[in-house]
Amino acid sequence: MLSRAGDVPQVPKRLSSIKPPERCTYCNSTRLVKKGTRKKKLERVPLYRCRACGRTFAAGPLAIRNKTYPLPEILEALTLYNRGNTLEDTARKISSRYGHRVAPSTISRWLSEHPALTSYRRLRARGRQLFSPARVIRAQKLYHRQVYEFAYHRAKLAFLRDGTLDDKRSAGAGSTARFSALADFLEAIPTICPHDLFRREDGARGSQLDSSFIDPARLIVIEKQNIATETAALIVPAVGTNYERHPKLQRFMLANDSVTVAIEVPIWLTANDIQALEAEHGIVIGSAGKSITGHIDFVQVRNGSVHILDYNQTPAPTSRSHSSLFMRSPFPA
Repeated sequence: MLSRAGDVPQVPKRLSSIKPPERCTYCNSTRLVKKGTRKKKLERVPLYRCRACGRTFAAGPLAIRNKTYPLPEILEALTLYNRGNTLEDTARKISSRYGHRVAPSTISRWLSEHPALTSYRRLRARGRQLFSPARVIRAQKLYHRQVYEFAYHRAKLAFLRDGTLDDKRSAGAGSTARFSALADFLEAIPTICPHDLFRREDGARGSQLDSSFIDPARLIVIEKQNIATETAALIVPAVGTNYERHPKLQRFMLANDSVTVAIEVPIWLTANDIQALEAEHGIVIGSAGKSITGHIDFVQVRNGSVHILDYNQTPAPTSRSHSSLFMRSPFPA
């Protein structure tokens, strides 16, 4: 960037809002101190020095440390394109919002660099025929003690119904068409959700059930790396505040991967539902005479099953302290 005179370089004013690192990139020590900033073309990146090994490094995932453009711009460009905007329209929107030119060829390169994170591209052309960029994702704010942004991908639900969401299983018994009831439920939520149930003080939250219902000591924790965890590993450390990490990850995955069909999905059990489940399965859920409500962070359909993903700011019983994704039990048809 140049001054008005055109001959004096200006220091970028934007300070990158990257999450402070918890450990040293080189030796894994937690003895870190701030060590100024590094000037890049469009932003200043905070630096940290490790007192254990003496090395200085920039915050954020390795994948973004040498990028000219800030990660928020890259992620927003990928999302705009996969929602159905052309490369030219995407470049124009990004350039207008951030105040500097971004070429369509640059966005095309970003898409090529991250094929695994943008798998919806294989469905994008068909999705554009069904819905405009402004209508492909339907979102609604739910005022349930706190505000949740429920959203679902309309094109993915259409492909879910016709059995083409999963190309490998598009024919035969493995077709995603057998999950049509899930698509019906997600689309009906804006009208059937009992919002008053979520606001009642005498109801129970699914995340706060008594430990006698699910004993953490009996849970089997299996650590796996997949596209969801890779996406979280890129986005979570690159967002500066806890408040922003959760929704940014949700919105990115809903727009860009081919398997996330909905986010912040409200679920509920009335007192009668709980009683019927206890009688049918011989279990004790508890919360007698009360309702149980909750919200599912991510709903995915992949590998022939419905998967529930949960975003955590606090650690699982056997993990180190960091924000991450945990997958709950898959539900086959």
